[in-house]
Amino acid sequence: MKHIYVLSSKELDRATTLQRVINKTQTQKDAAQSLGITDRQLHRLMVKYRADGSAELANKARGKPNNRQLPQTTKDRAIELVKTKYPDFGPTFAAEKLAERDGLEIDHETLRLLMIKEGMWHHKKRKAIHRMRRERRACYGDMEQFDGCRHDWFEGRLPDGAWATLLASRDDANNTVVAQFLAYEGTRPVMTYWWDYFKAYGKPISIYLDRHSTYKVNSKNALDDDHMITQFERAMKQLNVEVIFANSPQAKGRIENLFGTLQDRLVKELRLEEINDVAAANVFLRDIFLPAYNSRFCVTPMSEVNAHRSLTKEDNLPAVLSVISTRYVNQDFTIRFKNSWLQLAKVQPTLVLPKAQVIIEERLDNSIHLKLNNKYLNYTQLASKPPTLTKPPIALTSNPHTPTIPSPNHPWRKFVLLPYNITNRPNQKPPSRKIT
Repeated sequence: MKHIYVLSSKELDRATTLQRVINKTQTQKDAAQSLGITDRQLHRLMVKYRADGSAELANKARGKPNNRQLPQTTKDRAIELVKTKYPDFGPTFAAEKLAERDGLEIDHETLRLLMIKEGMWHHKKRKAIHRMRRERRACYGDMEQFDGCRHDWFEGRLPDGAWATLLASRDDANNTVVAQFLAYEGTRPVMTYWWDYFKAYGKPISIYLDRHSTYKVNSKNALDDDHMITQFERAMKQLNVEVIFANSPQAKGRIENLFGTLQDRLVKELRLEEINDVAAANVFLRDIFLPAYNSRFCVTPMSEVNAHRSLTKEDNLPAVLSVISTRYVNQDFTIRFKNSWLQLAKVQPTLVLPKAQVIIEERLDNSIHLKLNNKYLNYTQLASKPPTLTKPPIALTSNPHTPTIPSPNHPWRKFVLLPYNITNRPNQKPPSRKIT
């Protein structure tokens, strides 16, 4: 029975070269150099070629099963586990979980081919890259890309099927991710996030984010001055943290890509861990998921310098990371604020006059603080509107007293200045005269 051997183009080139050596039109040294092999290897090929012609040059393993391929039982078990436990997982993530939770080691590319064969996975075409990639910052803490993502992270397991918002930052230099589940992407949740970040890591040089209304006033009539900035901008300015606004999602693509990955991996991790509430999810994020994620996906920055700055005494986080408002003091020294009345105490650390403008700080712990002349005022919250005072005090200060009118024989009244003629006595001071 004759065997048919199929030669590759490389093997055909070898046969042609070896035939030239046999015909003595080319030396063995030149032939070995053109084929990229040694003289000894060429000598062995010449022995085979002379014995059986071109058939000896064919790869004998062609058409035979690979000796290193997985047993069929292992493939069947992997597909069965993916169908039952990880039906919506991608090949890479499924291969990781098979090794981690089921003790089944299988390469993700092998699993990908098996899933495509079973109709469980389809190749995703990537969009053509049409933008120039921006170079990373050099130092860790030089710039944090920040954003929030509202998504069904718990797959309907929260009360009433509510969705949660994940606030996350990704360092531009080394990809370190810090994330936390909060109620929504508003001023107070965002300030809560950065409070925890500043306490744990310090202040970054800059924050790169989008033009969400929490971060920037987007009105067409807004002016670029201190009176038309958001609470977040004001707080970051006080902490000397630069705020950079992106003009497109692609400009901060690293944080955008992060949410695409987390919507796949984090959702399934929460499902596997049977986590059904936000508090437990935040603990899982901080202690388990993010350490493992950062250890795998972080990159080495160009510089080893940590650009985060430590908090100082001037960085009063409770006061800075609060919602600031201004109100005027009424004639009876009350302040109307959000349908409530605040009554100033009689003793204050600074002089308080009616119509004075007071700064109101709504802090993250829901407490309210009144400040005037960089000093905090004493007050009590009234249950209802106070009655109108017939004789309200003139002012409030640290030493309250009743103004008095000096008596006629008060010492300072005993000396008066007498009139004098400037023309007649220009160089003489006016005399003083004691009244008797």
